[in-house]
Amino acid sequence: MPPKTQKPAPAKAGKNYRPKKLLLVYNPQAGEAKANTSSLEEVVGLLQSYRFDPQVFLLRPDSDLADRVKQALADGIALFVACGGDGTSSSLARLLVGSQASLGIIPNGTQNNMPLALDIPADPAEAVKVLREGRTLKIDVGRAKVGSRSTYFMEVFSVGLVSSLFPPADDLQHGNLQALGELVKTFTLEKPASFEIQLCFRKDPIRSQGLVLLAVNMPVIGLNYRLGKRSAMQDGKLDLIFFEDANKLDLLSYVARGLRDGLPEARKIKKILAEKISIKVDPPMTLMYDGEVFGEGNVELSVLKHAISVMIPKKSRVRQTG
Repeated sequence: MPPKTQKPAPAKAGKNYRPKKLLLVYNPQAGEAKANTSSLEEVVGLLQSYRFDPQVFLLRPDSDLADRVKQALADGIALFVACGGDGTSSSLARLLVGSQASLGIIPNGTQNNMPLALDIPADPAEAVKVLREGRTLKIDVGRAKVGSRSTYFMEVFSVGLVSSLFPPADDLQHGNLQALGELVKTFTLEKPASFEIQLCFRKDPIRSQGLVLLAVNMPVIGLNYRLGKRSAMQDGKLDLIFFEDANKLDLLSYVARGLRDGLPEARKIKKILAEKISIKVDPPMTLMYDGEVFGEGNVELSVLKHAISVMIPKKSRVRQTG
């Protein structure tokens, strides 16, 4: 067996940058399904080559990220960097809502939808360069309220079959083949429910049967599906996608070929832009935000416009809107 080749050491930045502290949130479980993921040592080396002084927080199931972020903000740290997948970036972003700090992203996951939407390079060295030489973009954050509980979300809030399928599908994607049985069972047993969707700009609610409803904040979700304009994450609205009377075969077609208007089944997809949405479902269906299960029940959705700043490339095609 040939010896394992060592990755070259990061090149020096070549500029006289001022030292800057940051909090690096590194997820050691991210990107397990990928062959090429960056180690913590490699990421820290890249950051140091640009004269960053990273404080490292390892994201584990029993770690308290909220407390660590709160402490870092109190210490005056203004740059928080997520190195992992979309779950890592979203978890960190939600804790920075309303603060003056900026979010940086070093893609190290499987789908990396947030970096794709923001034009952040997949190459870790280029992503670190963005932290020094990029610009900030203020983006929207979704908010979901179920009873007395509320949460922010960055990518998507889902109601129904997609929410139910995500846990076993995610396990399968990370190599747990036993999850396939649970995935098939869930897909087979899930039944349509009655939706009542009240939009902020119309008097009468939409009433229909359905299996899935998505409230999307970012223009890229799921298996890198592009659903909206690049400005979708800063227009102060959610893209509501309701699969009206779509059966399971229709949904499989969407998943296989992407959510494009040209599909024969696209007439069953209702797309609406709204700032506030109230959703009632009977019987209750599974709710999920950014890959996190949020129980069941009726939900109220809204948007916080330009609620967080993110570092993006200076030459990114994404432009700040008012």
